[in-house]
Amino acid sequence: MSRRSRCLLLVALVAVMAGSFVGCSTAGEASFDPTGPCSVDGRRAGAYPDLEARIPRALDGAPPARLDSGRNCSPSRLGTLASHGLEEVRFAGGLWETDRRSGVTIAVFEAPGLTVERLAEFYETGARGARKTESITTSPFRLGTAQGRRLDTLNDVSFQSILVLPAAEPEQVLAVLVASNVREAESRADHDALVERAVEAALAG
Repeated sequence: MSRRSRCLLLVALVAVMAGSFVGCSTAGEASFDPTGPCSVDGRRAGAYPDLEARIPRALDGAPPARLDSGRNCSPSRLGTLASHGLEEVRFAGGLWETDRRSGVTIAVFEAPGLTVERLAEFYETGARGARKTESITTSPFRLGTAQGRRLDTLNDVSFQSILVLPAAEPEQVLAVLVASNVREAESRADHDALVERAVEAALAG
């Protein structure tokens, strides 16, 4: 898949995210320095190796097409998290392309004061403010002993689900984003099955 096509897929995966954490390169990426005080939003492969190590090495037997990490500190990127006093959020994310316009992103976020509820609020606010996003539903989510929040939307012609779950480490939260283009997914049941496999992979690390 070309870089442009991959970027379009990333945009599809995060269309419901305010100030997307996991997406295409940011304007400050060229000057992004992951050390020291956060003065610019940015991301790159290897920025935070410890966080990248928490992303699964494989999903359905395949490695991620993209794996990188970064941090955000601008109010526009932090969105509702800033209202809870969060000044900087570090993250790592891996992208799996399941078809030309479908895919999975598994991410881990880290910040003092970050909780499942606050990250879920961030995603829901982004979804409700996004264009072409409809049929938004939120619900508790449970898989085995893991409990979190689930957000489902129909974004243009894509089923999109976001699962927010506690991570094993303190001050870390997992997010699983699954986008299934309705012309590529055989059924909603197939989409939901992929959601479960992605969550299992995220929890297993």
